[in-house]
Amino acid sequence: MKTIFFERRGFSDSMVVAVIFIATIYWFLDSILNIFFSNKFNLIAEMIGPDLYDIYIRVIVLCLFLILGSHSQAVINKLKLAQKKLNESEELWRSLVKTAPDMIITVDTSGTIHFINQSISSNTPDQIVGQSFYNFLPAGYRDLAEKMLESVFQTGRTENFEVCAGNSRDPSWYTYRVGPLRLNGKVIAATIISTETTEFKRAEELRRYKELFDNVAEGVFIISRQGKFIESNDRVLESTGYTKAELLELNIANLVESEQNDLTEKIMEHASREKEARFELELKTKAGMLIPYEINCRYVMYLGDPCFLCVARDITQTKLLQNQLIRSERLAATGQLAASIAHEINSPLQGITALLNVIRTSYEKDSDLLKKLDLIKSAFISIRDTVKNLIDLNRPGKEKKQLIDVNQIIENTTSLARSYLKKHGIVINLNLSAKEQWIDGSPQQLGQVLMNLLNNAVESITHDPNFEKMLEHSPSFTGEITIDTYNRNNEIVIQVKDSGPGISDKDLDHIFDPFFTSKKTMGMGVGLSICHGIIEDHKGVIVAENDPEGGAIFSIALPVI
Repeated sequence: MKTIFFERRGFSDSMVVAVIFIATIYWFLDSILNIFFSNKFNLIAEMIGPDLYDIYIRVIVLCLFLILGSHSQAVINKLKLAQKKLNESEELWRSLVKTAPDMIITVDTSGTIHFINQSISSNTPDQIVGQSFYNFLPAGYRDLAEKMLESVFQTGRTENFEVCAGNSRDPSWYTYRVGPLRLNGKVIAATIISTETTEFKRAEELRRYKELFDNVAEGVFIISRQGKFIESNDRVLESTGYTKAELLELNIANLVESEQNDLTEKIMEHASREKEARFELELKTKAGMLIPYEINCRYVMYLGDPCFLCVARDITQTKLLQNQLIRSERLAATGQLAASIAHEINSPLQGITALLNVIRTSYEKDSDLLKKLDLIKSAFISIRDTVKNLIDLNRPGKEKKQLIDVNQIIENTTSLARSYLKKHGIVINLNLSAKEQWIDGSPQQLGQVLMNLLNNAVESITHDPNFEKMLEHSPSFTGEITIDTYNRNNEIVIQVKDSGPGISDKDLDHIFDPFFTSKKTMGMGVGLSICHGIIEDHKGVIVAENDPEGGAIFSIALPVI
């Protein structure tokens, strides 16, 4: 259609020009001839005759009418096509404006609305036109919008401002872009485009919170009201050993001992009711270890759903320090008791010992009596050693420390105990692989610790009913004690492992407490407490645990030179 129109347009314009050109030539020739012949000679009339000349004039006039009519029709067609395109463009523009997701408003300098493409609340566009634009904004943003509009009319530059509607719990954000509408270079109105940016704002806030969430030093996780994990930061994943995908498939009940499930439910109920709860809970790692946490739990809304935001702080070291403090307090109390007992016992013992010496001198020929006196003296020596152990429980012996070879101390101590071990059907294995084995310490005290651990291991093995049964069925059966040494960072680690039944869970936390004993026979429960004090005096650490394969493991870590 466009090609045909332009071809017709070119054709009619050429005809008009040709007719005008011919008419001009005719007028020019006719004028010259009339001048020379005093208006008495007409060239064309002479050439074709008067009758045809009249017809000729009529044809010329008719052609002129046809040409002018054709040209006029072409112009009219052109105007109609232009009007049609203008109408189509206007209709397309209105369709685009009406279906646009953004709100488009046209206002004058006073802020009066002259056009709007969408309804606001229950007001239709026709009802809104003529009202002030500022009436549809929250009160706190009206002055800002007025300044933005004045700036656009004065400078001709586009301005932007943001508006937050709704309440703090469920806000809605809108961005307003105010631009100039010009006519002949003059700003005659302003166009305002309003875009809802609530989702963008939420995404931006979530991104910021996510950055904070991931960079918190403590473990942070979110669980649903049913206890299912919804989100967690890297600290939780590092401490539990789970991947993000694995953790999000679990429930909090999967990470606690079965007997704590009721406690967990009660805690969540309390947090739902009080909006916050603080408690201690042991969570299982992927490897099955239990880690104590102090958890602060808040009842919050996350992505529109109620859930629990939990901040978990690993308190393993805090627990160790608390246990050490409690143990130190017990040792201090025991020391005071020991000092009091020592004073009360040693005084009579000195008098009795003096009397025994007098009796021994007086009856030195009575061998039977002397034997009985020796038995009494050995009993008193035993009492004296017990009192000394009680005192050493609070302050281990202060023998002068020196540079000692730990591996050599272990070899010397075990060589002394081999006959004792053999007597009880126990073999000892030494794996002394530590290369840096020199420490600053007391060989007597370290030997005392090792001997005490060996004695406890022997008692643990020999008092196991399974050991006795195995000996009855197989006389060649033996128990085992294994001592390993190796280096870790700047420490030498000594591990004493036995093949006994291990330590019960309820006793494991109290194994180094003074006067705590699980022995059925006579036992004061001070041996391991003394060992603990000696190792601490050597700036080391001693811990007890059970081997998953059976038996107990005592680990001693000492700083090497």
